[in-house]
Parts: sequence; structure tokens; C-alpha cells
Amino acid sequence: MMVLKACMVAITLFLSFCQDDSEYEVKSKPKRQTYEDPDPYQNLIQWLKDGKAEISKVQIEVKSEGYRTLRATQFIRQGEWVLFIPRTHYLSLDEVKKSCLINRKMIQINYKPNNIQTYFVNHLLQENRRQYSFWKPYIDVLPKDVSGFPTYFDAEQDALLKGSPTLFTVINQRKVFKEEYENLKEAVKEFQKYGYTYNDFIKFRILTISRSFTVQIGDKEQQQLLVPLADFINHDNNGFLQYGYSKDADGFFMQAVRNIQRGEELFYNYGQWSNKYFFMNYGFASLTNPMNQFDFDICLNKNDRLFNLKIQLTKGNMCWGNRLVNETDHDTFRQSLATVRFTQISKLDDFLQLEEDVEKFKQFWPGWHTTTKTIELEKATFKALKELLVIELGNFASTIEDDQRRLNDPKTPEFRKHIIMLTMREKQIIKKNIDVCDQMLQVIDKNSEELKNLMKYYQYKEITRFVNSQIIPMKIEQEGIV
Repeated sequence: MMVLKACMVAITLFLSFCQDDSEYEVKSKPKRQTYEDPDPYQNLIQWLKDGKAEISKVQIEVKSEGYRTLRATQFIRQGEWVLFIPRTHYLSLDEVKKSCLINRKMIQINYKPNNIQTYFVNHLLQENRRQYSFWKPYIDVLPKDVSGFPTYFDAEQDALLKGSPTLFTVINQRKVFKEEYENLKEAVKEFQKYGYTYNDFIKFRILTISRSFTVQIGDKEQQQLLVPLADFINHDNNGFLQYGYSKDADGFFMQAVRNIQRGEELFYNYGQWSNKYFFMNYGFASLTNPMNQFDFDICLNKNDRLFNLKIQLTKGNMCWGNRLVNETDHDTFRQSLATVRFTQISKLDDFLQLEEDVEKFKQFWPGWHTTTKTIELEKATFKALKELLVIELGNFASTIEDDQRRLNDPKTPEFRKHIIMLTMREKQIIKKNIDVCDQMLQVIDKNSEELKNLMKYYQYKEITRFVNSQIIPMKIEQEGIV
């Protein structure tokens, strides 16, 4: 009797230990209908229809492995839903936390991933392993090749990014992904048990980044979702779709914000992001993106005779991240100029005046708090900014002319064209800002009347506002004193 009880206890403990694991092992016959059409896209459509998704107004068009899209099958009026995916057929954070063994283990041991998308990655890894996964029709149409994303670049491709601030971001992303993978292997034994490789992990990590929708669901905070079929829709600055969650229908919808013609390709705007963001998260760049920018650092010179005083004012900071955009009449240009101006202050009187100007601020920030002082300082500022940008431009691996030639070459691979467009646009922004510095240095020595007359000409439109508001008043004061 004692032996029987001991056996029962042992069996109970064993079953308890294996319960979670066996729940997701492929040991039973499929409980759901399988989809075995040779065309995985047809399986996806049928799976969604069986789940009561409303997708009759769209059809899939596969241009290539890396370019799938949706087109309208009929005329769609402004305000109509283009498609609807019920809650049962998209993945939410709550869903993947509950349905994935590894995610539940992470929660049990209070393991915090470096990004919530790791929960989605673990779920996709689990469902990809299962022969009869409910999510198989969705997983089967996910891109097989993600080598166009910078995480996968080799040394030759990295070299094409030389000079671009994106290269640092790429290197850092690889480091973050690798650390997350190694930490998961160390902390969650189930993750290691199933033998998920690093390539498995980063593939699904990239796929979740490029396919996430951020949606407000009820009173909860905004949530990330993976939505089948909706993730086929591509980006355009003038996208004409918006999306959200319907409480009444209990699902995800996409809605037309204008009339859509039958056969028209569907687009929505992924957001107001720079090329670097799109390149890192979606693998593409655009020459027409209005949010393009160039990121760079502006630092103090240790040989500056006022270096110690400046360091005290900045509380130990000696470098600041800045950015430039294509429009020079923009806050980013004024902030970059102000930061350079701070580095160029050489007269103690100017510095003491600056200290008085910023006494009311809790923390001094050069880009916000360094205002114009003298014509002499402005000349030094524009000269220093130009020199800095010339160096930045020279750091790139190719010229703008080289880029244009390669873009026009039909032999250039598609993914490489996006690298070229990314770096080319950054170089164009730098070049434009160098030209602005040149213009300022050409006119800054003229008197106030000459400047007023010059600023009437269109060729000076990039500097007109700055000259009228900053330089001319200083000139008038200077001339009055004389």
C-alpha cells in the first residue's frame, strides 16, 4: 500500500512537471481544420474566412518574396472598412503571454525582456515548431528571406554604411539581439531545450518589428498586435488608410480615409519617421521621405581656453547629439547652430553673459540656451559648422554622384538600393547645410542696408529669416555705436 502511494505521488509530481510542456508538444491529432492548398496565400485567405474575417474587398498580389501587397477588389467609399480581422485571428500581447509556454515561464521567474516584442518572438517560435498550430496559415506566409535587414549585413554591406550614423545603430541592435538571446537561454530552460538558434530568434524578431500595429483597445494602454493580411499593406507618405480596434465588432479594422478605386494598390502611412527608422525596422529607405535627417555629435574642444568653465556649466557634458533636416529654416538647424555657437565662445565677457542668461534654467542645454552675441561669434560659428559638416561628408564611402549612378544601374540589388538611398539622402542634407553656411559667410560682413537688399532675392531664402531676425539687428546696433 505504501509503495502504491509512493508511486502515485511520483506520477502526480511527474505529470505536474510535464503538464505545461506536454500541452504544447505535438503528440495528438489536429483538433482544428488543416489547410493543405499548395498555395499558402489561399490557405491564409480560407483560414481568415473561416474565422469570420471580412476580407472580400481586398486581394493579395505577390510581386516578389520581399514585396507583397493588397489591392482593392471593388470601389470602396471613404469611411468604409477595407478589411476586418476578428480578435481570434490576430496576436496581442495578452494572448502570446498566456498561450506560450516560454512566456509563462518568463513571467513565473520575473524575467523582463529588453523589449516586449520578445514575447511575440517566443510565441512564433513555439507555433512554428508545432505541426498542427492554429497559426500555421499565418506563419507559412511570413517572409522566408529577411537578409535585406541590416541585422544580417556582412562586413561588405556594413562598409556601404560607412559615415552614416545608422551603422552605429545597426551594430548596437545586433548587440541587443544577441544579449537577449543569450539571456533567454540562460534564464529559461525551456528556451534552451527546444534548441532555438540565434538565427531563428533574430528572424522572428525582425518579422515582429516590421509587422507590428500599435492599437488602443478599450481603456487599456496602447497594445502591439500582429495582424494577418493587414501586414501586407505597404507604406506611403500619402497613405489613405487608418486602422484601429472596434469594441462592437471585437476586432481590428482598416478604414478608407478617401475613396479607393477598384484595382488600386492599398497604402497606409507607417508614421512620421526618418529613413534610419524605416531602414532599421522595415528594411527600406526613400529619397522622398520628408522626415529624412542626419544625426551627428557636436563636442567641446579640450584645447578651448574656456573648456573648464564650459564643462562646469554643462555639468560634465562635452558632447551633444544633434540632427539636421532638409529644411534649414527649422528648429533642428537653429539648435545645431546654437550648440556650435557654444563651442565657439572664446571671449570671457560673452561666456559670463551666457551664464547670466541661463541662471533661471535648472539644466543648461547649449542647443536651447546659447543665443547670438556678436557678429564675430556668428562668423566663427558658421565657419566651425561648415568645417564639421565637411568632415562628416568626407567620412562616407561614396559620393552623391556615385550613389546616383548606382541607383540607375539595373544590376544593383534591391536591398542595396535602399542602403544607397539612406546614405545618399543623408549626404544631400549635409551638402545643403554646407551651402547655407557658405551663403552666410559670403554675406555676413556686409552692412545692414546691403543685407536688407540681398534678402529680397530668392537665392537667399534659406538664410533670410535668420539674417533678418538675428544678423541685421546686430549690424544696426554695431553701426549705431560706430
